[in-house]
Amino acid sequence: MNGWVALGLLSVFSLLALAWFVRASKGLWQIGAAAVLLGMTGYALQGRPSAPSSPAKPLEGSEVAATQLVDIRADMDQSFGGAKRWLITADSFAKQGEYALAASYIQSGLRSDPKNADLWSALGLQLMLASDGQLSAPAELAFDKARAIRPSYPAPYYFVGLARMLSGDLDGAILLWEKTLSLATPNAKWKDVLESQLQAAKALQAQTVQVQLDVPSK
Repeated sequence: MNGWVALGLLSVFSLLALAWFVRASKGLWQIGAAAVLLGMTGYALQGRPSAPSSPAKPLEGSEVAATQLVDIRADMDQSFGGAKRWLITADSFAKQGEYALAASYIQSGLRSDPKNADLWSALGLQLMLASDGQLSAPAELAFDKARAIRPSYPAPYYFVGLARMLSGDLDGAILLWEKTLSLATPNAKWKDVLESQLQAAKALQAQTVQVQLDVPSK
């Protein structure tokens, strides 16, 4: 069986079980659904849905997840100049869990190159990782700066969408991921991964709507 199909079936069974246990609580459903999608996102990021399963880990405690996010951002980078020397070092810090140090190093790069969208987006990601996956005000500002400098740059849309998903805003995440996908070049390395994530998110969205319709009003 194709790994992505198996992952999709597993997610459906998980959501059905979740709906049964928390059908009376919309808030619990949203939290649980976000957790299921986060697990699916972790699989998609690693690109190995056929690999043996392992317990999901929060962003703050998973250097593997952080490494995958850093690698996706690197695939989305569009600078070929001086920003790379800052990003390579900062990414190595991040992959060791030193997110604050990585952010500080990127800020040094921004002092010499304040109009670099890749640096601003990388700063947003490091601040997001340092905040346990939450979109803090400084992280949001950094992503906004990246978009203002280069509106066609996909990375800020993707990571803000991820933050929306982690906060339970599935609809907002889907809109931002659709925007990200519209900015992909034909040969973008990350395109297939995002397409899989977006399909999973839309399936979860449909399940969420159905469960809410099935919940009897009090």
